[in-house]
Amino acid sequence: MTGDSDTTLNQRIPALDGLRGLALLLVLFLHFRAPDLVHPWKGILGLGWVGVQLFFVLSGFLITGILLDSRRAPNYFTAFWMRRILRIFPLYFAALGVLLFAFPTLVVLGDKYLPNQSDRIYYWMYLNNWVPLPVDGRLEHLLGHFWSLAVEEQFYLAWPVVVWLLPARRLFRFCGVACLLVLAARTSCVWMGWDPNWIYRNTILRSDALMLGAMAAVLVRETDWLARVRPWLHTALWGTGMASLGVMAAGRGTHYLHPPILAAGLTVFAAAFTVILTVIVTAPRGGGFLGHPVLGWFGRHSYGMYVWHWPLAYALYYSYPAMGLQKGTGQLALLVAGLAGSSLLGWLSYELYEKPFLRLKQYFQVRPEPVQERAFFTASVSAGTTSNRSPTMP
Repeated sequence: MTGDSDTTLNQRIPALDGLRGLALLLVLFLHFRAPDLVHPWKGILGLGWVGVQLFFVLSGFLITGILLDSRRAPNYFTAFWMRRILRIFPLYFAALGVLLFAFPTLVVLGDKYLPNQSDRIYYWMYLNNWVPLPVDGRLEHLLGHFWSLAVEEQFYLAWPVVVWLLPARRLFRFCGVACLLVLAARTSCVWMGWDPNWIYRNTILRSDALMLGAMAAVLVRETDWLARVRPWLHTALWGTGMASLGVMAAGRGTHYLHPPILAAGLTVFAAAFTVILTVIVTAPRGGGFLGHPVLGWFGRHSYGMYVWHWPLAYALYYSYPAMGLQKGTGQLALLVAGLAGSSLLGWLSYELYEKPFLRLKQYFQVRPEPVQERAFFTASVSAGTTSNRSPTMP
């Protein structure tokens, strides 16, 4: 990726696959911690929840970029939604079928490891993140990680309409205001003592990460804005990094339910990831180690690995005491088994099941904008009327 972002935005950036792979690995290291893991490793690996925040920032950036680049297309909505459906639905609903129907028939008392019968309908509708949790606040079932998929799917449903309605620069301002409102609302909910698990999984109260990613998508397409911001990116990187450390210090740990982290930390971490993302996309030589093929492999297989890793983590975690392994050996064995098992499941899922559906996306390519519109745009550029505007602007 070169610094000339407006001419290279449609190219594949390997570092973004690497960044997605890093986000996945953070989540895996969190969920494959041994139950008897000792300090400080318990706290360090406990920070892995930020991988989900990084996923949200990436989604906001990539999805908004796709929408901005295709907003003039006559099949803008259908192309986007059908391509998302082909990417997301087949594996999601297959996993629900396996876990909600096949699993209870194969495992004695399998139902005790699944959501309550009355709540299962919400998983089929991508509304499970709005369901109140048990009194103890834990997600003690095999679909506990699907809340983040619900957040993203709700975003995919609504966001194309917002991008279609707002010019790019107005969209940027809209996202900035939305981030501030979300930060204020989440802080108020924490202060009033609302259920922290519900706050953490609520779509609206987590949308600041998606909005920050969207702001980055607009920024890298606005060359005059980017030119003014670029000299300050490394300062912003240091600033958001120090702010992240400050939030963890205030929360006296890394757990996402600690009030300072839940209230302000989610936004601070999302801001830090947004700066990192902007630096990567605009860097003349790409993203450094994030462009490594191994990280890219994890990024390409991240969806299947995320879907299937939690049932595996659940099984390993609750069978761990019966393994009879010593602390150091057992902790390492659990982590290696989790990473290896998730990698195998993710690879099989992608190669044998997801790929045939992904090939169908070729039938829903974005069609070029109408000739008249394209001719008008070319003429306006020649006249100099859009010299300071992105091609995504009307």
